[in-house]
Amino acid sequence: MTVNELIQTACEDMSLVGDGETVGGELAASCEGLLNRAVTQLNQDGYMSVTVREYGCTAAGSVTFRKLEEGETAPPHGVDSEPPDSVQGVSRQVGIRWMRLSGATPEDLAACNTFSLPQLYSYSLGDELAPSGKRRVVGVLKLNGSAPVELKIFVNASLPKYRLGDTIYLSDLYHNLILYALEVRIARKYKLYSYLEQAERDLVEAKDSIDKNTLQNRPLTNIDNGCGGYMDDFYNGLGGVGL
Repeated sequence: MTVNELIQTACEDMSLVGDGETVGGELAASCEGLLNRAVTQLNQDGYMSVTVREYGCTAAGSVTFRKLEEGETAPPHGVDSEPPDSVQGVSRQVGIRWMRLSGATPEDLAACNTFSLPQLYSYSLGDELAPSGKRRVVGVLKLNGSAPVELKIFVNASLPKYRLGDTIYLSDLYHNLILYALEVRIARKYKLYSYLEQAERDLVEAKDSIDKNTLQNRPLTNIDNGCGGYMDDFYNGLGGVGL
């Protein structure tokens, strides 16, 4: 489905245009802005983070996410990517297996011993001056260990901002979610209160469908990660060594 088709459907549902009447001009531009605000909110709520992206790297103490400019060389322990809003999980290699690290606050991380292999991580966003002179967002993943380790970093890839004419590559399940989120914002902006209640109900039902789908695909969490049980002190608490 394209952005134009989505906006057309929403405006027809809200009776802002008649069936077959094309949405254009200021109304289309306004709906484009409303759509992107709806997507931003759904991203923040975790509904549209539909793809888990994995990054592999060698790191010692920290990993920095930044989108490099043309001609810029990636620094050590850096990832050339737009910084994710959050990190879903981090694992470090222990022999032929991967041990899941635990998330921690920056305060807890600062209080830990850093002269061993990491067991904890924290993630935060900041900004810096790029070589072009423009400021850019950077994401910093900090570890409570300074020894070089092989890492797998898992992040949720959120939907981008859309422009008129763009195609939204998602299943129908997510098209409905975006459509009803857009309709709610249209109803509020244009004070279409007779449509607002139904749009909000449709949005709740779409979110429930996403929640059910997510639950069915949710992996088990309380499983042995390969380094658990009576070997915890060896691999985790004391930093461990490779197999």
